[in-house]
Amino acid sequence: MTRPLVNSSALGSVDARAALDALGTYAERFADIEARAGDAVKRARASTGWPEQVALERQIVAEQHRQQEAEFAAFHPHAGLLIDRARSALAFQPPARHVAGWSLLVDDLEAAADLARRRFADETSVDRTTVRQCQATWARQARLLRDLAVQETPPSTGPELPAAEEARWTAHAHDVRRRHMMYLYESRYDAAGRQLTVAGVPDLDEPSEDCVLIVAGDVDSATVRVLGRYDTCDQALAALPPAVQPGVLHPRGRFPRSPGALPALADLVEDVAGATQSQTVAEVLGYLVSDSAGPRHLSHLSDLLAECADFALATETVAGRDLSVRLRGLLVQVDVLDRQLHQALTAFEDTIAVLPPHRTPQPRHIKAPPAVSATPPPVQAAPPRVPRRL
Repeated sequence: MTRPLVNSSALGSVDARAALDALGTYAERFADIEARAGDAVKRARASTGWPEQVALERQIVAEQHRQQEAEFAAFHPHAGLLIDRARSALAFQPPARHVAGWSLLVDDLEAAADLARRRFADETSVDRTTVRQCQATWARQARLLRDLAVQETPPSTGPELPAAEEARWTAHAHDVRRRHMMYLYESRYDAAGRQLTVAGVPDLDEPSEDCVLIVAGDVDSATVRVLGRYDTCDQALAALPPAVQPGVLHPRGRFPRSPGALPALADLVEDVAGATQSQTVAEVLGYLVSDSAGPRHLSHLSDLLAECADFALATETVAGRDLSVRLRGLLVQVDVLDRQLHQALTAFEDTIAVLPPHRTPQPRHIKAPPAVSATPPPVQAAPPRVPRRL
């Protein structure tokens, strides 16, 4: 890894504050530019034809990249100081599973800053696409870098109860959780990698009153520990050590979105409401059921349920594992629904039917006459067929 871009020992707290402010401003403006460009692209797609749309989208994206590059160029001189401060903070972090990953992210930010510096110096070996990726890296990891850069002392370890009191309250926490009498207020991870939860429970010494506990570990696990007991939630929250940045569901990148645009479900409902023949309903159902030709609503629903199940499992809690199993069960039901809708679609395709003409719309600007029964007249039985004599 390259050397730090700036030697932080020569800079004071004023420079650090300016760097932190610049980082926050850059991340905020980067996201704002991205959001405004996305809205502009949507408007262009809705209001222009294909050739004009492509040209307009290119203009919008080019302007987005120009503005983001200008913001990053203004922030870039502060990058080295922030990296140095983050490395200093990492040096006194308590041992935890996430520290190695944080260190890699700081190294990655330093590499991104170095690539951008070379681009700003007109080195042709670094293209604009690479610099845009560097800009996005700094915008996405701004919160982690800021949290590290503001640390000047070892993180707080939080409260601790005497051993006897801890055992007594931990047994009580197990009991009230088992009886569904625990109310969860907040959960976070601290610098030591502990999951800390603020939970309301009936008081052990005065069962008619409630109190608040700080619990370490999964509240449904056998290894849970009670760290502190408080009269109010505000007192418990004040005693918590600072939260660290949560992890991500997909460490290798965001979940890839399916290509292609689908009509919204509300639009499909309107299509069926305005349909006059069964073929239209079949076409609408075609947007729901899975199809190898492209994404459909049910395939998106399956993706959504799978992501929710993965997220629940990734929390590494007992409740999360149970919820993941339930969501996986729903995936099976979606598959059954998909097959049944395929059958309904085929039935609509085979039914060459139109709505009867007596289903006329009501007038909008005049008073409607009294409703007339739309029941068709009874069908008279046909006379028995007499065989023809040859």
